[in-house]
Amino acid sequence: MDHVNIFVKLGGSFITDKSVPDSLNGTRITTAARAIRKAMDSSARKGRRIRLVLSHGAGSYGHILAKRYSAVDGIHPKHAWESLYKIRESMARMNLLFLQRCNRGGLFPVTISPFAIAEAADGVVRRLDIRSIQALLEQGQVPVLHGDVVLDSKRGFTIASTEALLEALSRRIHFDRIVMVSDTDGVLGHDHKTIPAISRGNIKGLFDAIRGSHAPDVTGGMRKKVERLFALLSRGRAGSARILRCATNGENLTQAVLGTGGEGTLIE
Repeated sequence: MDHVNIFVKLGGSFITDKSVPDSLNGTRITTAARAIRKAMDSSARKGRRIRLVLSHGAGSYGHILAKRYSAVDGIHPKHAWESLYKIRESMARMNLLFLQRCNRGGLFPVTISPFAIAEAADGVVRRLDIRSIQALLEQGQVPVLHGDVVLDSKRGFTIASTEALLEALSRRIHFDRIVMVSDTDGVLGHDHKTIPAISRGNIKGLFDAIRGSHAPDVTGGMRKKVERLFALLSRGRAGSARILRCATNGENLTQAVLGTGGEGTLIE
């Protein structure tokens, strides 16, 4: 059977209230999982298997702790390695709840801990062992990644965002589509309106207009996400990317995974 590679991220702002510690929105996760399952089944009936890598942000679990301890910078002069333990414990709790909610939506993904397979050097992910990810994809399973703290050869440890992991993963796996689910209807400008499309022709003029995160976010917010995605597309590591909010019935997410529909912001 023919296949298509797709990367989906359920953003921390979508599945948590990033200003309230440990606030998971299980209903949204289940709705999104059900929408993704529908897309995978629909594509399979047409003879094309979706090989899916699922991911989620750290939201109000990891970001609040990471900001409190300045974990991006590594070993804290006062708290030493304490932040590594607390962030990893928080993300493990979050991820277990995330998987349980995915199960309710008909998805049964398998988490691959970024801490175990990734290493950074001065804040940049330099190594990502993708063998277990590839093996799961080949067997028709859904591997899960998430933002996490990882070891760093210079800083001791640092934060690896989901986008940073995607960047490293895309060096080995070409993704036909990337779908990012946010708490906004795509990328918003200064006028709070959705930017329908971002391309080489308009991206420079849009960067100053892209709104940042209104809650704790140690990985750069929306602008950094757009920069990373556009860089991947420019280097030919992905076909397209779409950022959108998942509707209450999930139908627009199903369409985005299938490569149809026009909601949110398309990055080409």
